This record gives sequence, structure tokens and C-alpha cells, in this order.
Amino acid sequence: MTQWNVAAAQYGCHDGELNANIDHHLHFIRRAAREQVDLLVFPEYSLTGLTPCSAAIHGLTPNATALAPLQRAAQEYQMTIIVGLPLHDGGRILPGALGFMPDGTRTACHKPAGEWDDISAGAPVIGHQGRSFALGINSDGQDESWPRSAASQGVDLYTTGRIVSEISWQHEVMHLQRWSHKYRLPVLMANHAWSVNGTRSAGRSACWDERGQLIIRADEGELLVISRRSERGWQGEVIPLV
Repeated sequence: MTQWNVAAAQYGCHDGELNANIDHHLHFIRRAAREQVDLLVFPEYSLTGLTPCSAAIHGLTPNATALAPLQRAAQEYQMTIIVGLPLHDGGRILPGALGFMPDGTRTACHKPAGEWDDISAGAPVIGHQGRSFALGINSDGQDESWPRSAASQGVDLYTTGRIVSEISWQHEVMHLQRWSHKYRLPVLMANHAWSVNGTRSAGRSACWDERGQLIIRADEGELLVISRRSERGWQGEVIPLV
């Protein structure tokens, strides 16, 4: 079994402040590099928050030059970095994620327009055999179509960046754990560290193994939630952001 270190960034967003958020992402990335993380996943809308106040960040394009520091970090640390942001798509602005790859490329994925459960093209898949993962973008934990699509494509991990509130947390994670067990697929969930546009985040980012067993779960605050896969299986740890 290929060694693989994956991490959820339990991240506190500065609503509508792109430059501040880029700097803050880099702080997380540098800390993750010290822990030899291969894949780092941020929550949805991590780069902008829910109320982006500037036209320059309301619907970023995947090749935006402002995001170059994140690309350089992915190359320097040989780390795949997934961030959340709104993306332009043919005149529309859709919830999305942008992957910065170690080889210098970027991979953009967004929620399909139209029906929220229309993922007929399949959940976006990134990576290669042994270290492939599928993204659930702006999806509810109870939405089975995303993990089902991930499992049908034979990936090694299903991951989703979320804004999960205190009120909905128990319900959401119950479903994520269920999908990991049903589809025999590890699941990694990254949640915001604090309130986003008035929504009080529960924190508690987590990872489950292919049997639906909890590997690791964070508490509150800004943290790295790391799951390490080896020949002995999965092991987890929570790292303070210092």
C-alpha cells in the first residue's frame, strides 16, 4: 500500500479579503509541508468567504495571476492543494474548487449548473492510481450521488470541503461515515474553523477509513487534521497551527 499523507485544513476565512486569505493559506501550507503532507484540502469558499465584496474576487478564473503564490507553494513543497472559491463558467458564477498541482498545473472543478444533484459527468477525480481522490463540491453530507460517483470511478479517497454548522454537524457526519462504510471508501472532510457570514461553524474536521471507522477528528479552532496511510492502515493526528 502506497504511503500517503492527506490533511484537512480547518481554516478560518477572512470574508471578502483575497490577499489576506492567500497569505493565510500559505501559512497552513508551510505547516503542512513540515508534516510531509501530500494532499491538503481547504473548506469550500476558503479563498473568498461567502460574501466576496470585490469584483476582482467575485468569480475568479482558474488562471488568475493573483493565485500564483499558491501554485508556487504546490511546486516547492510537492503538495497537491485544493482550495474553495467561486468560479466563472460561461458568464455564470458557480461554487467551485481549484487544485494546485506539484507539476505546476491547475485543475478547476465547479458545481454543475442547473439541478443541484446533476453530477452525470461524475465527481471530479484528481491524482493517479494509489493516490487518486474525488471531490464533492458544495454537496450536502446526505447527498449520496457524490460518494457513489467517487466509488464507481475507483478512487482511493473521497474528500469534501464544507461549511458545517453546529446545528447540522451531527446529521452531516452521520451520512459521511455511512458513505465511507457503504462504498468502502475513505472520506476526508474539511470544515471552517469559525463563523462564515453569520453561520457558526462546528469545526471538527474529520476522516474515516474504508470501514467507516473514525481515523481522526478535530475539535475547534485552526488546526491541521492529518491522516497517514501506510502498510499498517490509517493513523491520524491533529496538529495546531503554530
